[in-house]
Amino acid sequence: MEKETSLGKLQDEQALFLQYQSTKDKALLSEIMETYSYITEILSRRFVGKGLEYDDIYQSASIGLMHAAKRFDPARGVRFVTFATPTILGEIKRLFRDKGNCIRVPRRLYEIFSRANKLRNEELVKTGKLPDRSELSQALGISVEQLAQALYWGDNQTIQSLEQPVEGQEAILADCIGMEDNEFLMIENRDFVESFLKTLSAQEQEFVKLRFYEEMTQTQIAQKMNTSQMNISRMEKKVLAHLRGMYTQSLH
Repeated sequence: MEKETSLGKLQDEQALFLQYQSTKDKALLSEIMETYSYITEILSRRFVGKGLEYDDIYQSASIGLMHAAKRFDPARGVRFVTFATPTILGEIKRLFRDKGNCIRVPRRLYEIFSRANKLRNEELVKTGKLPDRSELSQALGISVEQLAQALYWGDNQTIQSLEQPVEGQEAILADCIGMEDNEFLMIENRDFVESFLKTLSAQEQEFVKLRFYEEMTQTQIAQKMNTSQMNISRMEKKVLAHLRGMYTQSLH
């Protein structure tokens, strides 16, 4: 029954956007904006308390939602929520840049986090394994404690956990928006994606299929793969780090 309901919602979504594409009816655009306004609310809340008023953030998020609605192609087989989220986040981040009040971070921690990420990605591409903190700290010439502090900041400082409940609702953010960024679906180069998938283990390939294409939550995947949600979270971070590293290299 749940699959039938999800399929029905997807078909309704496709029908709505196909109708808008063919007519460019402003009333349909307004309906889309109203239907998916919850995405702008969820994403806007994540930036509250970082120097700008909620109303300003929400306005930028709404602009991002409108841009996404106008560009969305239902024929690609991607849910609109997945497609729209990166565009909305981009508008919000542009607002912070334009206002000259970007999220302030300790420069020292930012530099360590950036260098550590670069090293992790390089090592993952070379060996297929992530270096541990001891190896990373030695390569960076810092203590394990300094590295741990920078990594903790980088993972937690500016992004609200997708596993936190949405205020006033039972759903969690991961259930509402699937992913913060569906990076697989944002990459248009199918040859690159196929090459990337060949570098993954069978378990990681199964994870990619469930998470990025079937849009299951980490909790659902953990149950299906008979493991813990924490292990799935680690796998996701590893796979995405590997993806970013390979994709960055392919651009040079």
